[in-house]
Amino acid sequence: MSAGIVLQQMVIIFLLIMTGYIAYKKGIVQDKAAKGISALVVNICNPALLVRSAFDHDASITYDKLFYAVLGGAILYAVLFLASWLLPKALKIEEKWRKHYSMMCLFGNTGFIGIPLVSAVFGEHAVIYVAVFNAYFNLIFYTYGIWLADGGKNSFSFKNFLNVGNLAIVLTIVIFAFQIQLPEVLTSTVNYMADTTTFLAMVVIGISLARTDLKSILSGGKMYGFIALKFLLLPIAVSFLLRLVIKDEVVYGVTILMAAVPVGNLPLMRVEETGGDGTMLSKGIILSTVLSLVTIPVVTLFV
Repeated sequence: MSAGIVLQQMVIIFLLIMTGYIAYKKGIVQDKAAKGISALVVNICNPALLVRSAFDHDASITYDKLFYAVLGGAILYAVLFLASWLLPKALKIEEKWRKHYSMMCLFGNTGFIGIPLVSAVFGEHAVIYVAVFNAYFNLIFYTYGIWLADGGKNSFSFKNFLNVGNLAIVLTIVIFAFQIQLPEVLTSTVNYMADTTTFLAMVVIGISLARTDLKSILSGGKMYGFIALKFLLLPIAVSFLLRLVIKDEVVYGVTILMAAVPVGNLPLMRVEETGGDGTMLSKGIILSTVLSLVTIPVVTLFV
């Protein structure tokens, strides 16, 4: 994985984010439209990109490589669980914010950032590996993550799993596993949907950035320490561990990118939905996303 290629893709992603930022600041996109675009990406575009990754039946995607992806995901999330417990303590985070830092450790932006980044760096066929990591993400978020976001109040609920993202993951795996050939009218429709994913996803992030008080975001001292540990040192450490067990270079690279992507937005959405204070999560999402222009290329230097 070339650090130069990754840097180039991160610059492209940053410019797309700034497009959303400027569009919101200039009034081209208003709040209501921004909410609709976000729903469009979550419920249509990202799922379409996942499903499309299974269409080509690329001969380079074999079951043993998928096994490596499953293994890599298990190792990565085991490390993230440990980090989610250790980092807040090491940074002496206030008790009321510790669960927020734990969620920022566990739940990276494997969708909005991860899917377009992997697609650009390794090709769209590699997005099927992201489906494996998204399966881990969803399994953990809709069980432990919900419990954590709700302050330990709510227990497991199967209905949380009945969402478009999980259905897309299942569909992707089924199409790949059984080598299903869909009619061209369906594949073409999904292709058109998938083609919009990167641009619209980055626009959504840019709009979120434009709505934020950047001065307060940039003033968090401990947050910078957290980002250095979580998005630089941890992915680099994981890269050495994974090198011992993952033999395929693409799967290895995808796994490292999944470890390095910035904070995801699902924990924030859940906390705000239940009336909690999402200030710290919002700060982590924005700051880690902006700094990922630097942190992700730096991580790839060690891969």
